Amino acid sequence: MIERLSSRAGRLVRAPGTNRTLGKLETANHMKGSRASVDIGSVLQTGRELEVREAITLPDFASFRFPVPVDVALIMRRVGAGLEVRGWIDGIAEGECARCLEPVALPLHLQSNEVFDPGSEGEDPLAESNVLDGDELDLRDLVRQLIDSALPIVLLCNDACQGLCSDCGQKRDGTCRCKHPE
Repeated sequence: MIERLSSRAGRLVRAPGTNRTLGKLETANHMKGSRASVDIGSVLQTGRELEVREAITLPDFASFRFPVPVDVALIMRRVGAGLEVRGWIDGIAEGECARCLEPVALPLHLQSNEVFDPGSEGEDPLAESNVLDGDELDLRDLVRQLIDSALPIVLLCNDACQGLCSDCGQKRDGTCRCKHPE
């Protein structure tokens, strides 16, 4: 989760246990709850910052599962005619090791710093601003895309995992007693 720290000039947003700050929220609106989309019209029209804190439930992706909702803390602000979205995403992805099939839990901590051009929206699902629809930002899709792009191509329990024995089917970490050529 992201924590707010008080200061005279405004509130600072900082990831707990770190010295990384997201910045001051002097004119921020704060939204909390569970939404699939966020109305960014006021951000684009008035230039006011919007802080969004959500617990987002994600669907499975390839061989990855997300057992609990991911925590999202984002600040949205107008940059020229565009929209800047920056903040943190924390969660856990689960899957099986590609070599030994043991369960693996992968902690996720992503920093987001995205800029979107609301005028470039269109029908292209691969477009840079494909999470925007008018004044609506599809928060769930944005978070899903950011996490999916950060996941490893191959999930391993550890880099030294030797996998399963092709003869007995046991893990080749000492459990297997078969003789293997080096």
